[in-house]
Amino acid sequence: MNSTQSKALELVVGIIKDTISDIKIENTSANTVTLKDGNATIQLTQREGENADLETVVIVDPKDIIYSEDLLPELNDLTSVTVIINGLDIETHLVFQAVRDCFDQISNSYEFLKIFEKDVNTIKSGFKFGSNAFVLTVVNEKDQILISTEFAASFDAAIRKTVEADALKVQTAVHKMIKVDGAI
Repeated sequence: MNSTQSKALELVVGIIKDTISDIKIENTSANTVTLKDGNATIQLTQREGENADLETVVIVDPKDIIYSEDLLPELNDLTSVTVIINGLDIETHLVFQAVRDCFDQISNSYEFLKIFEKDVNTIKSGFKFGSNAFVLTVVNEKDQILISTEFAASFDAAIRKTVEADALKVQTAVHKMIKVDGAI
């Protein structure tokens, strides 16, 4: 490792290297590292955090190798480092996975479609309930998780009521699981 490299970047690279043993490491600069796994490239850049004790490592991982290698829990355990992968912080990604799992447990009528928007702690995505599509927004704030729904004007009122009630149940369950019990 480069001696001028930040501890945060060094920690994150170390975790990835320990998990993906044959990954190649290239120090692009003191604040940037490029990792190569076969023909896939992951770029890590260290940025100043909100305060001197909290650094941010931004990861661009076009092939989602970090997700497929299941590095999220280990990277999320770094308390002094905020890790943002492809525009989303790790805890928010884990929250979104928990939200999807909860909707699946409530009813097999729910189907995840795709993510429209990611912004560090917010995910806006498309879901379906049966043949009825709607937009689900998940916001992972410091002390709470907020889930909201958006429907087309033509959306069936009875189904809308069911989806809104389920979204509230999921919000409560995921908030308790992550913010209260600290499962993630």
